[in-house]
Amino acid sequence: MRASDMQALDRAWQMGCTGRSTLALEIAHGVHSASVQRDDPHVQARSAYEISWYCFQLGKSEMGLDYAEQAVTIWRHLDQPAFEAQALSIQAWLNMELGQLEEAVALAAEALDIADQSGDLRARSLAINVTGVIFWLSRQPPLAIDYCGRAVALAQEAGDRSFECWWLINLGGAQSEAAYMALEAGDRAAFDAAIGPAIEVTHRANDLARSLGDTWAERLCLGNLAEYCNAAEDFLSAEQFLARYRDIANEDDLRGEGHYLDILGRTLISLRRYEEALVPLQHAHVLATGSGNVETLMFACLYLSRAHEHLGAFEPALDFHKRYHSLHQQFTAERTQRNARLADIRYETKKLRMLLDTEAGRTAEIARSFAALQQQTTMLTEAANTDPLTGLGNRRRLEAAMDAVEASGEGYMLAVLDVDHFKAINDKLSHIVGDRVLIALGALIRGALRAPDLAVRFGGEEFVLLMTGVTVGQAKKTCERIRLTIARHDWSPVASGLSVTVSIGIALSSESGIPHEILEIADRNLYRAKQAGRNRVVLSPRAGSSSNR
Repeated sequence: MRASDMQALDRAWQMGCTGRSTLALEIAHGVHSASVQRDDPHVQARSAYEISWYCFQLGKSEMGLDYAEQAVTIWRHLDQPAFEAQALSIQAWLNMELGQLEEAVALAAEALDIADQSGDLRARSLAINVTGVIFWLSRQPPLAIDYCGRAVALAQEAGDRSFECWWLINLGGAQSEAAYMALEAGDRAAFDAAIGPAIEVTHRANDLARSLGDTWAERLCLGNLAEYCNAAEDFLSAEQFLARYRDIANEDDLRGEGHYLDILGRTLISLRRYEEALVPLQHAHVLATGSGNVETLMFACLYLSRAHEHLGAFEPALDFHKRYHSLHQQFTAERTQRNARLADIRYETKKLRMLLDTEAGRTAEIARSFAALQQQTTMLTEAANTDPLTGLGNRRRLEAAMDAVEASGEGYMLAVLDVDHFKAINDKLSHIVGDRVLIALGALIRGALRAPDLAVRFGGEEFVLLMTGVTVGQAKKTCERIRLTIARHDWSPVASGLSVTVSIGIALSSESGIPHEILEIADRNLYRAKQAGRNRVVLSPRAGSSSNR
């Protein structure tokens, strides 16, 4: 083992801890190549481990995974458990980045077990942090917050300020996940209670990153702070954080560029600077398309749709909205499958136990975590068929229900409901008020239907109702009741002076033998209702004399 190699790796690590990961990677590569030629396993293992970390920082996950696996193998052969545990932790993290959940869980469990046995503070801190990240990305924020918090404490005990800084960023992320889940559930008070700690912890991480000169971590912190402030509707603070982000020179930070551009676009839209928003959002769209990042691409499409809509470019707005809807379904399904896979890893039961507190033997928490994960999997499966804003079903739910009723041969009625002058509500009162109108509509529609009936948000301000076993008269009566309920509702708590009406078009299954044609008939009747003056229910001319199939 040559002293010059170790000095070079020390220098590279300092670079990796101060935002110069590309240079660090080049140095570590050179040392690694030389160590392979000399057959120096100690230098080869350390350089391989550090290369895997720099690859993680730079978003080169597949390349990093190869080196992490190499480091694990060599450290195991050399009987160096603390170093082996650290390499296993990075290997688990990179697998999680690549969506390989089963491997990540098994490797994190093994890393935690070996780190605990070694007693090495740094190894335990890294392994516990990665376990927390797995819980975070599996949407289990209480466990994620617990583990990331303990990882921070161990890093402090070990005196590793870089680890402390990085794990604080993850702790803030876990706390923000709790806030986002509360917001999805419509619990604003719980959101406010959770987003505050996320912002406070990320500020701590940012202060530490600045004191260390770690520009990579500082940019992560500023991007996250902008995101959290955006969620809290503090758009001016978000813009200030993004301005500071831009002022930090760091050519290595390509990994977070898509996230930054996405948040910048959202912030500019919230500030009603729609023309400016198009530039970062289009760039984010290009980057996400190239990288295959579904989540970033999904949000880029959503906000491009909103920006174009505000600018009066309705054709691209509609196109981007359709792409967002498709990506949202894909993203929700993938997340559901990921959590279902985690719940179904039966043969890893022993290893999964290691993910919980092996030091204190918290067996009760193990049982709770499995129960929570099973419950969450069920909830996510339900979420794949649910509109997140209104809580009604979505297109996927409608398609499944229509397939079932078609198979049964039972007659049914479809009604397409559209909010009158909804664009004016968005333009004059803001999209936030528009969203609140849609949420209230979802509750009013749900309350006016029978238990067997289905209401879905079909897209934008359009809803579809599916009722089985009803006569023409009953169908029209139900739709009239919904129309009147909405028109007479007190909308002043949403916005002073606001009134909302809807137009409804009805079609019966007896009007066509093809489901999508029945939907088209209902849509045409909706158009007739709009043309006739809005705030009315319209059936096909001969529907009144038709018998439902």
